[in-house]
Amino acid sequence: MHWHYLMNALFKNLTKYIGLSIILVGCATIAQHKLDQRWGEAQVRERSVASTEHSIPEYHRDIQPIFDKRCVTCHACYDGPCQLKLDTYDGLDRGASKELVYDGTRLLASAPSRLGVDEKNTQAWRERDYYPVLNERVQTQEANLYGSLLYRMLLQKKQNPLPDTKQLDDEVFDFSTSRAQECPTIEEYEDFAKSHPQLGMPFGMPAISDEDFSTVEQWIEAGSPVKALAPLGKHYLDKVKLWEEFFNGGSNKERLFARYAYEHLYLGNLWFEELGHTQYFKLVRSRTPSGSLIDEIASRRPFDDPNVDRVYYRLKPVRGTIVDKTHMPYALNAKRMEKWKAWFITPEYEVPSLPSYVPEEASNPFLSFKYLPVSARYKFMLEEAEYTIMGYIKGPVCRGQVALNVIEDHFWVFFVDPDIPTMLFDHSIAQNDVDARIEHLRLPAAEQSNASPFDIWARYSELQERHLNDKLAYMNSKAQEGAEIGLGLIWNGRPLLAQDAHGEAFNQNAALSIFRHFDNATVVKGLHGRQPKTAWVINYSLLERIHYLLVAGFDVYGNVGHQLNTRLYMDFLRMEGESNFLMLLPEHIAASEFLSWYKGAESEVSSYLGLLQKTNLRRSNLSYQTDDPKSELFAKLSEYLGDKVLPEPSVLNGRILDKKPKVDKQLARLSTLRGKGLALLPELSMVRLTLDDGQQTVFTIALNRYHQNVSSLFMEEKRLKLDGFNLTLYPGVLGSYPNTFYDVHEHQLERFVDRLSNLTTEEDYRSVLDTFAVRRSDENFWSYVDWLHAWYRTHQAMKAGVIDLNRFENR
Repeated sequence: MHWHYLMNALFKNLTKYIGLSIILVGCATIAQHKLDQRWGEAQVRERSVASTEHSIPEYHRDIQPIFDKRCVTCHACYDGPCQLKLDTYDGLDRGASKELVYDGTRLLASAPSRLGVDEKNTQAWRERDYYPVLNERVQTQEANLYGSLLYRMLLQKKQNPLPDTKQLDDEVFDFSTSRAQECPTIEEYEDFAKSHPQLGMPFGMPAISDEDFSTVEQWIEAGSPVKALAPLGKHYLDKVKLWEEFFNGGSNKERLFARYAYEHLYLGNLWFEELGHTQYFKLVRSRTPSGSLIDEIASRRPFDDPNVDRVYYRLKPVRGTIVDKTHMPYALNAKRMEKWKAWFITPEYEVPSLPSYVPEEASNPFLSFKYLPVSARYKFMLEEAEYTIMGYIKGPVCRGQVALNVIEDHFWVFFVDPDIPTMLFDHSIAQNDVDARIEHLRLPAAEQSNASPFDIWARYSELQERHLNDKLAYMNSKAQEGAEIGLGLIWNGRPLLAQDAHGEAFNQNAALSIFRHFDNATVVKGLHGRQPKTAWVINYSLLERIHYLLVAGFDVYGNVGHQLNTRLYMDFLRMEGESNFLMLLPEHIAASEFLSWYKGAESEVSSYLGLLQKTNLRRSNLSYQTDDPKSELFAKLSEYLGDKVLPEPSVLNGRILDKKPKVDKQLARLSTLRGKGLALLPELSMVRLTLDDGQQTVFTIALNRYHQNVSSLFMEEKRLKLDGFNLTLYPGVLGSYPNTFYDVHEHQLERFVDRLSNLTTEEDYRSVLDTFAVRRSDENFWSYVDWLHAWYRTHQAMKAGVIDLNRFENR
């Protein structure tokens, strides 16, 4: 079934593009000849200037802010249309490409195209068929405007504003993420504009303001000059020096730890807590040591061979706009350095040699880092568990339904206490036995980026079954010593450094909520929403495999086999996490609960059922009194974690709600809605609530769909149970890709909830939109977006970034 689907998709893509390409190539050749005759041949231009005239807009002060509020909402990261990134000047200068990054039918891996990493200058990108959106012919005012694709597309929208309709014509405006992208070059632009007059930029949204248009026009007309950004201040440079010295110690112990830290932090936006979060850094591998210019090593994966004798770990300033969908903040401070030293550097142990970068070894972290204390590795990941899980949500794997339909729409996550012995860190186990168990934890990244999926299920399911048998044997050996299963096995958020036990707050990473929004997802601290269908309990080996499967080991440029392998292996990890949770229930109840989660796919969980049914460990302090033990268990876990980890849940800011019981009542009503009428709602709706006294706040409505099971890649719609659909209300902005904006006044709130409570038809939903929504065609659309971003930066400053509007609905 999988290959039939893939070959059909491949054939569809080929036939779609071949005919179109023949026409466009001919037209573009004629247009290029005309442009060359008039303004000369295109060549990359040096646009850096030391200063500009007062009358010319300055890029970083005047132009980038316009892009940030009107363009970056779609043009950022891997899924920016036509790969045009407008969050930095370098992205603008690089231009666009007709090649898709997210291509589910790619038979061979493609060359990575990460801005600032894979090519060092614009000329190199031109040689890879990236084409300019700024004029690269003779630099006159007329040529700069006429020859700028960016300007022409903005002008096209200005001359052809959106039609005065609530819903845009689906035949003209295709907003699906799988749409055939229109990526004309400047040579192809005339024909594109004639064929698609309404597709100016911003696509399917109101034009930018006259004032902003005039500013951009003046700047492009002047040749699009850019002044260099000011260098970092001494206070930043001192911190960079301090941390680079720490990451580049000379001993094998220090070098191995630094490699481990890099392979877990390379996607993060690192910031110095003492200096605030206005400046972020990336931890990169460089050929050059601290104090010299960074020469970043470009590799598909963080554990690929750097091909140098010595890697230097460097902190590279992030100079682009912070985008929510990729923003993973991670604080560096004196306390964190102290912990890392206590866990990895100070203890007495030997690192006789450093691991190789051979894929079979480097892709298996249990093998690569076997000399590092296992409990230290777990604590490193556990202390910022939200960040660790966020890697697979905000990393490149997150794009696409096939990547994410491996998880439920809403579930909770708990963690095994890091001081509980496991088969990977138990001093009573011989090292030979540990090494044998490590072999069973191999991951699909060993097959690299051009992989075949033919034997993935057989080979890796066999390895997973061996791992489960290892786990069962270990647990039963502990049962003979009197070990029991109890709440004490769960990390309760206590400080992870012993000397901090009385001086540091409990860690709220101990409980997480994960939401899937069809083809994207979100993770947040705490237990949000109503009791979910499933939950996971994650131990070290599971957390590490999640990271090396979906983050460090995943190549967004890999072929279809690599991507399928990743998806299929994640099935194992999901079921392992679920089975860990079910161990806290009585054996017979656990088995029946597991089977209820996999109706229609019972055979998939047979190995995990065996683990539950053959475990000899007693459930010590877990007695159940009702016929709903799962609900009792969730209550026990909530009480066990306590308010130090789980603050009082609230739909909105408690200070406001204390004075607004009527508002609280309506929001509580909304949060309890359930049933098939909710299937009319999109995944994420953001609501601006204006109170009678003028205060405004935001909450997000997340739709949680209910699946019969999530064990198959395809025909997801067939496995949905509409009567199980429900909502979670989250205080503030949840998720990076809103589908709908609502603007609701306090006096309208009861009516708003009533209308959502009685949805039965698409017409009902459109009526709700007519009354409360701010559609993409609304004249107030951009003012709402500006307000939302301002609120986000003020109230959720640590997480805030530019939201993405690529999935905003047209209904």
